[in-house]
Amino acid sequence: MAIPTTDATQVVVSDSKSLKARLRSAERTERTKAMLLVFPLFAFLLVTFLIPIASLLTKSFRDPTVSQELPHAAVLLRAWDPAGGKLPGEQIYAAFGQDLTAARGTDGVSRVASRLNYDEGGMRSLIMKTARHIDESSEGTWHQRLSNIDSRWDDLKAWSTLKYASSPWTFGYYLRAFDFERNEHGAIVRQPDGERLYVSVFLRTAWVSLAVSLLCLLFGYPVAYFLANLPAKYSNLFMIMVLLPFWTSILVRTTAWVVVLQTHGVLNDLLIHLGLSKHGVSLIYNRFGVLVAMTHILLPYAILSLYSVMKGVPHIYMKAARSLGAGPVRSFFQAYFPQTLPGVGAAGMLTFILAVGYYITPAIVGGPDDQLASYYIANHVNTTLNWGLASALASILLVGVLIIYGLFVKLTGGGIKLG
Repeated sequence: MAIPTTDATQVVVSDSKSLKARLRSAERTERTKAMLLVFPLFAFLLVTFLIPIASLLTKSFRDPTVSQELPHAAVLLRAWDPAGGKLPGEQIYAAFGQDLTAARGTDGVSRVASRLNYDEGGMRSLIMKTARHIDESSEGTWHQRLSNIDSRWDDLKAWSTLKYASSPWTFGYYLRAFDFERNEHGAIVRQPDGERLYVSVFLRTAWVSLAVSLLCLLFGYPVAYFLANLPAKYSNLFMIMVLLPFWTSILVRTTAWVVVLQTHGVLNDLLIHLGLSKHGVSLIYNRFGVLVAMTHILLPYAILSLYSVMKGVPHIYMKAARSLGAGPVRSFFQAYFPQTLPGVGAAGMLTFILAVGYYITPAIVGGPDDQLASYYIANHVNTTLNWGLASALASILLVGVLIIYGLFVKLTGGGIKLG
């Protein structure tokens, strides 16, 4: 039996649909407002974080210098295989000579020379010399003309270097970053012992960062415990003392350690005055100075991370453990310490990540064998201008930190949580 529809029922249904439409419209408006509020932050992250990292990753395996400046030779070189031990044919010699002649008078020759020199020392002088003298003779084949300018054009290694730089996409920078190279036949081999550098630099960076993290936990845990268990009127004063280093430049703090640790510095003068040393102790421009200065700078981060967790641990657990007969040490390690492990993990992870990227402090207080990966990245950016290798080193450092952080999250069941 059909239920009769009245005007009142139609009005109610109509009002219900109108209300739902208005509700959906209001929700869309709120979402739009929320997106507009978040957009400036997203744009900031995009411009200052995501785009630079994407550019960094791209530069580490893309370098179109040779393919742009020597286009015809690059195409032919990519098809040539040096594995047989034979020099390229006359067609490649001719294409290279014609491209190099066309590039004269521009900065293209210099760019090609610098690019090739990254892969093989001496290639810059070879390219520049060839470009200067390439018009002096027009007799004979291009092979003969180039060989008359410099005998290295009869060397397979020079052409092999050109071949693997001729592609705009390359993994050569990553090979260098892991202390590998290509020989004249194109095979990937380990670099000679005297030229290996970056693997030991990465291991040193990891070791120093881990040591600094452990030292920060060792010294920061008692301080954070002391602050967390003080009355508020006293803990605030001591907290200001912890935060005070943040108001001073890292450069100033590092330079202060140079004054304290140098041969005739405050600490050595004190040791000599107390008769503990006759001529002082070597405390700077070595690993000891790096660990001391980096630990001092990163210690406040560890203290704050630990303090934020310890402040939320109720004192009742310690009292309950004591009332059940446990001694002070046992009650601390069984009732209190396990609850502070999230803070320990957060402090260790935070100080480790910050230490991995340190540059100024090791550069000032460390010796030649104490420089971390960031020093070599900055050196390639500012001095050698080898952006590709700098990007590869930075990318490896970034991926390494992400892997370690991923393992930390997997083991702890979550990320860095404070409070």
